[in-house]
Amino acid sequence: MNFKNVVELGFAIFVFTFLSLNVFAQNIPNGNKPAVFPQKGAQVIVTEGSAMINNDEQSYARNEAINNALKKAVEQAVNVILSSNTAVENYNILNTNVYAEATNYVHDYKILNENVNNNIYNVTLQVTVGLNHLKEELDQLGLLNKSKIEPTVAVIVLEQNIGQKRLESALFYAPLTPFESYIIPEIRVLNEVGNMSIAENELMKKLLADGINVEDEAVLLKDIKLSPGYKIKSLDDDTVREIGKLTKVDIIIYGKAVAKLYGQIAGSEMKSAQADISLRAVDVHNGEVLASGEQHAASVHIDAIAAGNEAIKKATDELAGSIIQSMMSRWKQKTSSTHHIKITINGINTFAELASIRDQLMTVGGISNIDEESIGNGDVTMNVDYNGDVHQLIDALLSKKTILSTFTTTNTTPDTIILQKR
Repeated sequence: MNFKNVVELGFAIFVFTFLSLNVFAQNIPNGNKPAVFPQKGAQVIVTEGSAMINNDEQSYARNEAINNALKKAVEQAVNVILSSNTAVENYNILNTNVYAEATNYVHDYKILNENVNNNIYNVTLQVTVGLNHLKEELDQLGLLNKSKIEPTVAVIVLEQNIGQKRLESALFYAPLTPFESYIIPEIRVLNEVGNMSIAENELMKKLLADGINVEDEAVLLKDIKLSPGYKIKSLDDDTVREIGKLTKVDIIIYGKAVAKLYGQIAGSEMKSAQADISLRAVDVHNGEVLASGEQHAASVHIDAIAAGNEAIKKATDELAGSIIQSMMSRWKQKTSSTHHIKITINGINTFAELASIRDQLMTVGGISNIDEESIGNGDVTMNVDYNGDVHQLIDALLSKKTILSTFTTTNTTPDTIILQKR
């Protein structure tokens, strides 16, 4: 065999081997999918999958377990991008269009462990999910914008019904008499979650009926108690915003409801009660008042306290609709348009740190585009397109879920953010 024949034979073997391996990798799912270098905007997720072994078909069960794990990884990635409420409400849409096609969003995966136990095949995978492609699909399904405009709301209404000696809500209480004010001059947070006021309960029912996320009082109290012995001079817009900074909510509806006994109906045992309620909805990110209003209502009952309860309930019901409608209209107006925001980050020391920050930014819900404008002397400037305002973006960037939680803001304007490493 001459040299030419050897070269031709070697080339033929190389081509055959390359094509065979390519076909093998694409058509035999019981091995690891070929590793692909993760693209920017990808997320690595470790997840488990399992499948029943039927008729001793272990190979088939293995493939099903892998597919099950890949689907779970994509589900986790979706929950990074969308709010949990949006993901749950639209599960059928997601299951049909995204989860059923999970492999479309997987860059690569690695099998970390596999075993058979009680006729069940189990696998543990390290999966790299492409968030950019996933965001595009969610956007086409109309879910991305929906998630962006859904706020989480908390309700704090101090209430005094007939016979009660102080204003009280599920979380706070306030003195009423001059003597009490002298002894306890501030509004205090309760040690544990108390009973919701009638107004709080009615407001929450209305909010939930409209599909709005409502923060649980126990979670709210836990967050507020990050500041031990928390107390406030009064419940006003500034105070509510400060409370909001201790929590994960976007809007707090706060106010006061008071019922008074106005006497007995002539010629009967029925008692007449009247109630007044005032409410304000505040965006805790920037202190903007999204809605406000007052309402008066009356009720009669043979029992004075029951009459007061009913009067507060009627006043709240009559006011809640307009408050929620105005609040959501203003919120959607604020968050439905794209803002171009310049972010300057000081203290970036390595390209690896820069790459990690960029990847984290792509996981922030509402960011649709990132352009690096300049890099130098440890400072990075990026232009981002964000569906929301500067304050909402700051909260998202500095949340515990991102590497930027180690940074703090040094300056902001309506279209710029400057972050400095602590």
